[in-house]
This record gives sequence, C-alpha cells and structure tokens, in this order.
Amino acid sequence: MEYFLFILLFSYFVLVYIPKASDHAHLYFFVVIVVALLAGLRGNQDEYSQFYKIIPSLDIAVYSDFVMEKEPFFSFIVSLFQYWSLPPQFIFIFFSSVAVIINGIFFKKMTPFYYLAFLIYLSHAITIKEFSGLRLGYASALILPMIYFIDRKEYFKFSLTYILSSTVQYVGILSIVLIFLNREIKYKFLLFGLLVAIFLNSINFVQFVLNFLISFNFVPQIIVDYVDSSYHSYQSSLVFHLKTLQQILTIVLMIICFERYKSLVATRIKYFNLLFNAYYFGTILIILFSSLAIFAFRFSAHFMAVEPIILTYAIWLFKDKKIPYIFLIVVSLIIAYTNYVVFQRIESYKFLIQ
Repeated sequence: MEYFLFILLFSYFVLVYIPKASDHAHLYFFVVIVVALLAGLRGNQDEYSQFYKIIPSLDIAVYSDFVMEKEPFFSFIVSLFQYWSLPPQFIFIFFSSVAVIINGIFFKKMTPFYYLAFLIYLSHAITIKEFSGLRLGYASALILPMIYFIDRKEYFKFSLTYILSSTVQYVGILSIVLIFLNREIKYKFLLFGLLVAIFLNSINFVQFVLNFLISFNFVPQIIVDYVDSSYHSYQSSLVFHLKTLQQILTIVLMIICFERYKSLVATRIKYFNLLFNAYYFGTILIILFSSLAIFAFRFSAHFMAVEPIILTYAIWLFKDKKIPYIFLIVVSLIIAYTNYVVFQRIESYKFLIQ
C-alpha cells in the first residue's frame, strides 16, 4: 500500500503541472531522485547480494569469473565493489538507482508531458524492473539514450551505451535493431507484420524452430535450460494476457491515428518513429515468444522503456489536451492500485539489505 500512496501523492502534482509555459523541472527531478534512492536503498526483493559470495574481489578475480556466473560488466562491477570493500547495497544503488535516473532524464528530453510519463512508469514498468529485478531495468533504461544518440547521429556514444547494456544483461544485444528502426514504416506493413506475428504464434512457430535447432545442438546450453524449464517456459497466453492485449491495441490505434496526422509527427514529435518502432518490435517479440514466457517478457520489458513516452504522444491528437491527460492519470492510478495493492507484485518496502 505504501507504494500506491506515494504514487497517489505524485499524481496530484502530475495533475497540477499540466504542461504550461513555465517549466517545473526542479520538483520533477526531486521526485526522480527520491524514487531512485528508494530503488537503490531497498532491502526487499533481494536476489543479488548472493553474488558477493560467488564473484571474487577484483584483486583475485580471473577472466572466467567475469563470464561464468553473470554478464561481464555486471560481474566486473560486483568484483570492483568488493575490492573497494563496499557492501552489497551498492549493487542496487549503482544499477537500480541509475536506471531510474536515466528514465527520468530522458522522459524530460523526449516528451513535454514528462510528469505524466514518469507516473505511467511508476504504475507498472518499475514493478517488473527496478523494484523487483536489477539488470533488466538498467539494460532497458539504456534504450532511451541509445535512441537519443541515434537521432543525433552520435554513433560512437550509441556504441558505448549499447555495450554497457548488453554486458549487464544479454537481452540488451537486441538493442542493435534500433539502428535499423530509425525510419518511417508504412502503416500497411506494420499491420501486416502484426497479423503475421499473431498467425505464427497460433502455430507455435518459434517453439518449433527452437526445438529443431536444439536437436542439432545449434542453441547455447543456457537457452536450452530455459526452454526445457517448465518454470520459465510456460505459455503466457496471447489472448488472455492483459499487458500483451494492451500493447497490441495501443499499436493498432496509434498506427491508425498517426497515419492521419503525419504533419504532427514531423513537426511536434521528434522521436516518434524510432520510439514507436522500438515499441512495435518489442510487442512483436512478446507475441512470437508467448509460448516461452521468460523470453517473451524479458524481450518486451527491455523495450518497454519507450512506452511511457509513446503513450503521452497520443495527447497531441486531441484539441483539448486536458481530457486525454486526465484520462491517462486515472488509468495509471487504476493500474498502480492493481499492481501494488490488489496483486501486491512488490513486497512491502524494507530499508537496506538485512
């Protein structure tokens, strides 16, 4: 309940600070820092302090220690913190807190409705990333600076960011597709691709291909273990999983609506094509891999960083922007209440790892 009460309080400021001529960035970044500290200083949902027992200190570590247990950059940071005699809490401070701050900074850069974008982020995305996991949230947050650097044609900075993402969690390797998504794709191809993905899902095409490749030993053992695990590879259900349906409906509506407002995209929404295409790609992946839940949700969550921004762009379609703005606040609060109170996806907050 404490999480929801915090979000409810923040929603008041989101409502008060409907974008006007004046900027209220100081209060916004104060909230971002508070959330970042909460994420970094939490003691609940801890599954990473154990790596202090597995990954040795930097002064005695060898190369294999950085590639055997977890991804190399993550292992290096843990090893470095041990060398500096820092407690395990710094793993959360470094990865979770930084991820929250990255999201906050780039929401501000990419949408004038950044208060609302951060509220949308708090209502759902943070529950499956920074407040529950750690590496996924960090790798996913770096999607936003990568998009920013591609738009500015700063490919060296993109490459460095890409390496930081993919060496903390391997799902970050998928971010390379962003290079090819910085273009307008005709709405007919987008709708056709969505239909093809749904059809391939209905015949379990991806499961068939994976099993075929596994039979010839073409698949790394770590992926084979996930595929063979009933815990990780249950059927997530395309039809009845609300998050998947929400993403499909959001994509269809935005394809239809923004096709009629191309001039709006060209003049007001600088990052639309790349952000939307990344969101579309993540949704296609969750459809194709829905029979392998661990892959479906990791792939989708990785690209979910763009969702809060994309949803705020829909406000531009309305003459009276207060109506969709307030509607998204109400929906975000309903989702937050469902996640934090009804389903209690996050354990009660504990300060520091015990």
